[in-house]
Amino acid sequence: MATRVRVVGRMYVPLGFYIRLTKNENLFRRRLHTLIRRQGRNAMAGTTEKLFWNLRSNRNISTGGQATKENFRESLKYCEDLVKRHENDYYLCALLAPEGTYAALITLRAFNIETARVKDSITNPTMGTIRLQWWADAIDSLYSGEETSDLLKQPVTAMLYILLRRYHFPKEHFLDVLEAREEDMSSDPPATVSDLLSYGEKTQGSLNELALHTISLMDKDYNNSAKAVRHAGRFTGMTTLIRSTPFLATRGLTYLPKQLLDENNVSIESIKESASMGTLSDPLKVIVQTLADRALEELEAARALRPHITRDVALLTLPALASEHYLFRLRKNNFEVFDPAVIEPIGFDPLKLRLWIRWSAWRGVF
Repeated sequence: MATRVRVVGRMYVPLGFYIRLTKNENLFRRRLHTLIRRQGRNAMAGTTEKLFWNLRSNRNISTGGQATKENFRESLKYCEDLVKRHENDYYLCALLAPEGTYAALITLRAFNIETARVKDSITNPTMGTIRLQWWADAIDSLYSGEETSDLLKQPVTAMLYILLRRYHFPKEHFLDVLEAREEDMSSDPPATVSDLLSYGEKTQGSLNELALHTISLMDKDYNNSAKAVRHAGRFTGMTTLIRSTPFLATRGLTYLPKQLLDENNVSIESIKESASMGTLSDPLKVIVQTLADRALEELEAARALRPHITRDVALLTLPALASEHYLFRLRKNNFEVFDPAVIEPIGFDPLKLRLWIRWSAWRGVF
């Protein structure tokens, strides 16, 4: 007798299993995480071997005896662990992305994390500029076809080395990310909301458009797809900057635009004071709400293009759901960005997000 099943993402789960689990949240979470790990192994299965084989089969490329399948397997594992630790929502979405794109998406997110945390690991802007220049030189070397021991020792550049032999990633998108990171070395907040949106587009928008090059698209579909992922990138970028407010405030920093701070008579010192008290003043709530509403406009603009994009493009845009879930939580808590329930939700909330992402992946929408 055939077993009735229900589909979650790309996973087939017995219907009776679902009915029983909904009565037991802890068991639900454990079993769901087991399915996630199993799906992760399936997504990774053969990925490195296929990429490495494509590299070896290209006779115009010499690996100089330095690049081995084991090197790339270790590099992919490093990137995967990095994304799991810092951007777990993106890791989950990579598991649900179109077939064959997992390694590329994980590597792009690892590149984002490595360049983003330069600012947190320096004591002065000059050191940050030097480190970002290393990344710019590495990108130049990768696109010129060079293979050096330095490139292969760094796991992210090692993965980019092999991925660039399979995908035609435009170099300017990587440089846009690095340009935004260099502008970020300053401790001054963005001047206007437009500057904040521009930062989101240069970082998350550029990475989203790079991800487009991992799937097959007709020329007539590319323009609408690029517009959709750019809008989604501005949305996730701005939401991420709102989300970083509690962590930056303790260091006397903020991404809240100076234009809005001046209009509402808010100083950086008052933001730091609010962080120590764990609550926002009314003017600060107005600023946060203004930015949240502007971010949601970008999401709506991306969704307006859904009839003109393919299912694969929609799957690449799934991370926007995690940002939208955060804004829902923020609005529910009266825009209190310092509220622990907003910063680190507990209970059933994270599980609801995972199920929402899987349900959207199955439907092919974001």
